[in-house]
Amino acid sequence: MSMDQDGWSAGPAESGEVGGDSTTEHVGFLERLWQSITGILIGLGLVAATIWGIFWNEGRAIGTTRALNEGAGITVTVPPTRVDPANEGKLVHVSGDLRSGGRLTDADFQITTDAVRLVRKVEMYQWKEDQRTETRSNAGGSQTRTTTYEYTRVWSDRPIDSSRFRRPGGHENPAMPVTGRSQTAPNATIGAFRAESRVVGLFGSSAERRLEVTDAQLRAFQTRFGSQARLADGNVYVGYDAGSPAVGDVRISYTVLPEGPVTVVAKQVAQGFGPYQASNGREVFLGETGTKAAQELYAHAHESNRILTWVLRVVALIVMWIGFNLVLRPFVVLADVIPLFGSAMAAGAGIVALALTLVVALPTFAIAWFWHRPVMSIALIAAGIAGAYGLKLLGERRRAAAPPAGGQVMGGPMVANPMAGPQPAGWPAEAAPAGYPAQPGYPPQAAYSQQPGYPPQAGYPPQPGYPPQPGHPPQGWPQPAPPQQQQQGGFLNVPPGLRPGQGG
Repeated sequence: MSMDQDGWSAGPAESGEVGGDSTTEHVGFLERLWQSITGILIGLGLVAATIWGIFWNEGRAIGTTRALNEGAGITVTVPPTRVDPANEGKLVHVSGDLRSGGRLTDADFQITTDAVRLVRKVEMYQWKEDQRTETRSNAGGSQTRTTTYEYTRVWSDRPIDSSRFRRPGGHENPAMPVTGRSQTAPNATIGAFRAESRVVGLFGSSAERRLEVTDAQLRAFQTRFGSQARLADGNVYVGYDAGSPAVGDVRISYTVLPEGPVTVVAKQVAQGFGPYQASNGREVFLGETGTKAAQELYAHAHESNRILTWVLRVVALIVMWIGFNLVLRPFVVLADVIPLFGSAMAAGAGIVALALTLVVALPTFAIAWFWHRPVMSIALIAAGIAGAYGLKLLGERRRAAAPPAGGQVMGGPMVANPMAGPQPAGWPAEAAPAGYPAQPGYPPQAAYSQQPGYPPQAGYPPQPGYPPQPGHPPQGWPQPAPPQQQQQGGFLNVPPGLRPGQGG
């Protein structure tokens, strides 16, 4: 645990709040209203800039896509072992070994490597000032703003000017004794082709590997910084205790872009490569580590283009929402005469700003797309109209094919039966009961039993005094129960002789 001159202590954590200061400011209602009116101009400017940015982003995305599609159709794969003058100015695809052509050396500390790129990163433990403002609305529309200044210690690879702090006393940052740097092999090659710094730059920091400093290399650092220079996890730490850093401590680390196979899609320029300019003015200049096909590089470029496009779209929506919030800010200030109303108005303004953002931004996206791709836009609109019309026709045909009220039963149209309800066509209707005049369309009762597969019609046993009817069961069948007992039998109507406990 180290102690600074102002009495605050810093623990082993890389950052943390160790002290602060605050100021309070009273802002009157008229001043707030004037600031909000001024903010209207800023908000309108943000909205206008966002609309322009949407058009620019959509044009950039479409232009990049067209350039990549154009490049994919004309790319020529060439071997890395020979530079063919016949391919001068053409878009070529080359896969070969990237070589440094010499050793790279950090002259300050005599760090030498065969890598193609050597990067020295320097960080210093420094004071950093953070501000946080809290507002409290007062009755009458005024506002009290309390700004808190917090001072933390962080590792930073850039010097932080402590003279601009609100309270610089006790938070002074020393000058960085050494800064970071990056150097690229001047004679790097990819097979027989030269690989200049802009070609090597295609292989970003994600392709770099860590380079550890050895004990022998540490001596140059000790010569520069004294005994405070020591190794810590393969890096150089300048300070008394790496576990409890103090302001002014420094740590130095190295990364390298190693030699190895790479793939480039670029314009062949003399013995090297350069960006290829498509017919729309966009550049095609791709590179990745490893041996890969040209189409793989194009696929990755398309994916990066889509990601960037959507990120910028989201940023545009956020900026436009902020702009509309500034435009609506005067209404919030007026309602803030009563703080409770002001809070409600602020929430409502945020919702209205979101609605306005969607109302303005979404048509802007559509117009921008139509502006840059009119043919495809017209085709999509026509396809949408045709699809809607097709769905409409399909619905009309289904309604026309639907059966009328009463529908179909068992595959046949319904035949009206005023007494027994609808019957399937082809089935004989029931005969009128005995003693009743025959109804039109009623066939004889026995017609049921004449239908193929149709069971005998009457299922009741003969009643006393009635002669046996054709198709009735023999006389030995049990007699039907009185109506009251039939109702008590339940919905199954099980005969009493067959019920449990009642059988013979």
